[in-house]
Amino acid sequence: MTKINRLSIHGFKSFAHKTDVMFDGKFNCILGPNGSGKSNVSDAICFVLGRLSAKSMRAEKAANLIFNGGKKKSPSDKGTVEIAFCNKANIFPKEEKEIVLSRTITKKGSSIYKINGKKHTRGEVLDLMATARINPEGYNIILQGDI
Repeated sequence: MTKINRLSIHGFKSFAHKTDVMFDGKFNCILGPNGSGKSNVSDAICFVLGRLSAKSMRAEKAANLIFNGGKKKSPSDKGTVEIAFCNKANIFPKEEKEIVLSRTITKKGSSIYKINGKKHTRGEVLDLMATARINPEGYNIILQGDI
């Protein structure tokens, strides 16, 4: 089983400031009132894993995934999500004990993918995730409105 160590979100949807979600136990729960951004956490996971459909992440177009500002906050120029997987059990075919996958989206709608800080194509990211049986379109992620 693949273990997530942490999820970092910055400038993505409702996350104006960098937010780190630590996954250090066997069970994690994200709680909050309506409109607090709980569903944006699952959207961030789908995004960083390579999901392409902005509509499936509740946005009209990819550029709308970037934090658009608010009463007291300026809009972000990009949105970044980073997920860190534990690789102590060598689930991924890499020597590193932690695999850090990141995806940044620009206002033009283009994405930059990185694995452990080095640029890669989406295809390379999907191939690496497939070795751990992770699919951004998989049935293991239940999105808002799917139940």
